[in-house]
Amino acid sequence: MMKLMAAIAPRSRLFHSAFALSLLWTASASAQAHDSTSDDADEDSTSSTSSKPAEGEKGPAHESLVAPTPTEPEAPPPVGPVERLPPTAYPEWKTRGIYGGSLWFSGNMHGMPWPYYPKTGIGVSGYAWLDTGYESITRGNTTDPSSKYLLSDGRAVLRISPTYSSGDWYVQAQSEFVANKDQSVPQPKVVDIDDLWIRAGKWKAWDVQLGRFEAFEVYHFGMGMDLNTLERQGASGNNTKSPPDVFELGGDARITYRQSGVSNLAFHVYPNDVLRLEFLGQAGFDQASSIDTVGFRPAGVVDLGWLKLKAAGDVRKQFPTASSSKESRTVTGGVAALQFVFDPYVEFGANLAYGKIKHYSPTNSTDPNATLGDYDTAGSVKDLDTGGFANIRVVEDLIVGGGANYNQETDERAGSFTHLQAFGAVQYLVGKQLWVKFVGAYAKGHLAPGGTPAWDNTMKSARLRLEYLF
Repeated sequence: MMKLMAAIAPRSRLFHSAFALSLLWTASASAQAHDSTSDDADEDSTSSTSSKPAEGEKGPAHESLVAPTPTEPEAPPPVGPVERLPPTAYPEWKTRGIYGGSLWFSGNMHGMPWPYYPKTGIGVSGYAWLDTGYESITRGNTTDPSSKYLLSDGRAVLRISPTYSSGDWYVQAQSEFVANKDQSVPQPKVVDIDDLWIRAGKWKAWDVQLGRFEAFEVYHFGMGMDLNTLERQGASGNNTKSPPDVFELGGDARITYRQSGVSNLAFHVYPNDVLRLEFLGQAGFDQASSIDTVGFRPAGVVDLGWLKLKAAGDVRKQFPTASSSKESRTVTGGVAALQFVFDPYVEFGANLAYGKIKHYSPTNSTDPNATLGDYDTAGSVKDLDTGGFANIRVVEDLIVGGGANYNQETDERAGSFTHLQAFGAVQYLVGKQLWVKFVGAYAKGHLAPGGTPAWDNTMKSARLRLEYLF
């Protein structure tokens, strides 16, 4: 027995020494690893150019001191190049507006080209909204019955943006697939798509864009009078003439919004992060008036962040497709806006638009051999529009807003038409994901075509919108 104990004792002391050495080694490795992590954190907090080892990757201290241990297999990478567009795809060279306000929501991004996606891949994004509400229109013309609506409208857009990028140069396409829920008379009239364009150029410098897309937005309504709502149409007529809309945005003069049969070709220049220019040409068949159109619309944005100055002018010539028709329409005008943003509390702005239309009828009753048809005094009009809006953040996720617009139109047959539209809105962001907005609106249209008694139309509406962006 004594011989056996004597044999075991040296081995026991060796075992305890090895065990103690192992503990010291492990403690030293842990301390150095902790110091390394602290150093990385300190470097991150003081320098934006320093970087830590990538997630799942071990630093030099770990590799030299820590013995490898089995780990769970990593999650498989995404299949293919498709990804949801990151926040950086929505550029903000200057402050777009207060977060959640109408200027921040503006789909045109104040002329900043988007999606900004400087890599090769396919970006996916979109939105969906549902409106529930009520609208009534009292029409003063006895031949045009009044109406009441219980509204249940919706719209969803899936946006696909394939992009090829090589350094600063890129080619990008975009299509927006639309799902509509009622919207009795959508504006603009579209069936299945919004955007459909191809763009090529140099990131943040210049680009050329062809297809179906919105021109630079200038006239801005605010948190109410959203596109594709009955509220946007105001005190409209049913069987008779409707009050005037804002020049460039409605009727025979619209050019800013997408049009089904008309294509845009634009050259964009971005000399710096303050100035953005668009030289837009337009050609195609205008389905609203069943006439071909060609036109030119230069526009510019000076964006200081807190101050935004926007302006555009346009000239268009419209003519019929049928050789037997003598119809002709010439449209000229301009629009300007001044906007202020004091982030994160308030934003507001004012708009001004002016335009003229000269129209000749399809036939000439006095001279069948004339080049042009009869001069249409009722369809030849002058239009002057003014308006403004303001949005205020009450608390972090709650914004209230209001706005009003006044449109005046006169024709060359002594006709005079006006349209006052006003609204108030309250919006709350739920869980940083769901936008909930209530809008109450009022509109009054005065229609005096000349030669007949004048009448008024009055509209009142309220709606609740739920909207999700992705």
